[in-house]
Amino acid sequence: MDRRNFLRHATLGTGLAAVAPSEMLATKSKKGKRVATRLPVEGYVKEPAREIPVVASADVVVVGGGPAGFASAVSAARQGCSVILVERYNHLGGLWTGGLVLPVLSTHGAGADGTWTKAVGGICDEICGRLFQIGMARNEIRPMVDPEACKYMLDEMCREAGVQTVFFSTAAQVTMSGSRIEAVILETKSGRVAVRCRAAVDCSGDGDLMEWTGVPHHEMRYHIGLIARLGGVDRVDASAPGYKRQYTGGATPIQGVTMRHMRGEEQQDGLDVFNLTRLQQKFRKEIWEDTEALKRKPGYQDVFLLDTASQLGVRVTRVLDAQHVLTLEESMTHTAFPDVIGMSGASDPIPYRGATVPAKKRPCWQIPYRSLLPRGCDNLWVAGRCFGFEDGLAWDAREIGTCFVTGQAAGTAAGMAVTARCAASEVDITRLQTELKQRGVIL
Repeated sequence: MDRRNFLRHATLGTGLAAVAPSEMLATKSKKGKRVATRLPVEGYVKEPAREIPVVASADVVVVGGGPAGFASAVSAARQGCSVILVERYNHLGGLWTGGLVLPVLSTHGAGADGTWTKAVGGICDEICGRLFQIGMARNEIRPMVDPEACKYMLDEMCREAGVQTVFFSTAAQVTMSGSRIEAVILETKSGRVAVRCRAAVDCSGDGDLMEWTGVPHHEMRYHIGLIARLGGVDRVDASAPGYKRQYTGGATPIQGVTMRHMRGEEQQDGLDVFNLTRLQQKFRKEIWEDTEALKRKPGYQDVFLLDTASQLGVRVTRVLDAQHVLTLEESMTHTAFPDVIGMSGASDPIPYRGATVPAKKRPCWQIPYRSLLPRGCDNLWVAGRCFGFEDGLAWDAREIGTCFVTGQAAGTAAGMAVTARCAASEVDITRLQTELKQRGVIL
């Protein structure tokens, strides 16, 4: 469905969904299902039953346009499927672009012989290779990209694959037919609408689809921060009287522009909107004031705050209790899986058995297909930072390199399942592995 028809049908849906103000005044509804929330509750209002217009259909609907969602959508489209990619912001890339998490981490690790080995290939190599070609990436290992060039290239690759991207839309619920997702409901500026699908991939980062389908999962609290970029760093005057070297962040592909990382606050609830708002405002204030203080240092008067990330750095929230939950022990002992769909590597030192393992000694580790599969929903795959892994593995499992791997596998498998008219758990693993290898994935 083209954009004009999408908006026309969605606008019609707005009329169907209209609610009179008087209907929203009830404070105690009659007995019925109440919406669960983690927020303090002051009472309840009753939302009238309503019909949601179906404005589009696709073989595969992917929710979330970050690295995992992009990889999933393009991979499903390359299987010959019609694909709709739903993204709440105005760009693809998720935290990679909008969150200014610019380095692609966990692409290498220690092999069985201890040598530093490439673990991530496939579509991750494709997009990074294109950015290198236009001078918008630096560092062969842990590539650091430019976010605007990356947004452009992600759009181009989706267009080439035939993916229909829908921006400014938040997935809000699903409808089920037995153990299958029948449609994904979206909240949009054109109204509340539905998109039918034969398969769905949850790349929302927060496990939204698995929450609404009711498949088993758990929640993690993790550190949340906010990343910023500084400009004018190439104009620092080291000859200024009283000059002392100050930290300005890591170099990016743009001369004079650096990325400043923030770990932020520990053990934060990334699903609490009030908490997220508090953190956003706090971090923005800190970044502005820190930059102003830096500008007062001798030689740093030309440095300026270029931008703060449009997305808060939420690292982990919901995690799938998958058909196989990948453990830290498995990742540290070169465990081989018959249903392997890709590998990941190391980003930073990691605690293991009471010691800290340096990144250079952290093994490459396999990811089994079963870790993308929920229990209880036949046409749902979960990829990105909420696939099935043990909490101790979160440091590397949520990184951008790993997200590309799980997204590519999930999208490829979803496309194959649609073609074969089978459930996610019935996908031919040998055929899936062959297809992934042909696309450059390292198994």
